Amino acid sequence: MRIPESLIGVIYEAGAFPELWPSALEAVAKQVGAVGGNLIVNTSSGITIKSSPSVEEITREFDEQGWNRENSRVARLMERAGYPGFLTDRDLHSLQEIRSLPMYTDFLTPRGADAGAATVIQGANDDGIVLALEAFENHQSAKRTIKFLDRLRPHIARASVLSSRIQDSRVESVVATFNSVGTAIALLDKKGRVTAASNQFASQMDSLFIDGPARLRIRDLEADRRFAEALGRDEIGSSGASIALRNSSKAGIAVLHLVPALREARDLFGSTAFFAILAQPDNQLLPSLDILSALFDLTPAEARVARAMGEGLTPSDFAKQHNLSPETVRSQLKKVFAKTSTKRQGE
Repeated sequence: MRIPESLIGVIYEAGAFPELWPSALEAVAKQVGAVGGNLIVNTSSGITIKSSPSVEEITREFDEQGWNRENSRVARLMERAGYPGFLTDRDLHSLQEIRSLPMYTDFLTPRGADAGAATVIQGANDDGIVLALEAFENHQSAKRTIKFLDRLRPHIARASVLSSRIQDSRVESVVATFNSVGTAIALLDKKGRVTAASNQFASQMDSLFIDGPARLRIRDLEADRRFAEALGRDEIGSSGASIALRNSSKAGIAVLHLVPALREARDLFGSTAFFAILAQPDNQLLPSLDILSALFDLTPAEARVARAMGEGLTPSDFAKQHNLSPETVRSQLKKVFAKTSTKRQGE
């Protein structure tokens, strides 16, 4: 089978613009009779998976159900990482294994996805890059495409290494920008691990944070608990969160804002799932209500209540001063407590 020049063009276009990999993988899969494809890049910053639209859902389900923890497909492929070509599931597993291993019997085979072909590519900075074509009609069909895929492999290798370097440079560029304006920001993956950080954020590692191997840890244990809970919520990926940090005297000293990397931002920055922005009340140019709003993600009404409570005003007095019902003030105060990690007015 001759390699279409248009397909080579699509692959190199994805190399220059990494956000185009899903459509490029779809084009390669369609050419060889697979349902879709995955490009998996494993770097020191974490693992990034770009999926073609046709296999995006099944790839997400595979990960969410925990099959990646016992993924003999990838493990055996990596054992043969020096092999300069594509390998199929039948090259990596016996027929008996495919018929008996839970990964196949409980997930892949029922979904018609037990026949695939994949290759390992050495990245520019010891990155591990895996390109996998998923869900061929059967194992024989996957095997028949190997010669074609091996001829296509040098183009895929050059393009995938190029896109990996481009994403690295994008991360370096955004961190340098935040350094120049003095913003404390870190880029986090979906598990909460730091992949890059500005100098201002890094300087807080000893006092406010711990750069743990599993995820960023917060020294304030209550804030750390809320951070862990936020990462575990489904809606965090679209709504973000704001977490108040307190010192040993329980006084509020900063707020960590988690801003989701959505759409183009996620495409641009690879494994980055969140931008963690540290807000501290040291900007004397802001009025106090604006500081409260910025630090604790409060609405203007909630900020007014928070300031009044901090000054010792009772909820009933505040309600009378502002011609509000006590129920309205209590509702606003309840939201203030939740956002500031406090439980009573004295805190």
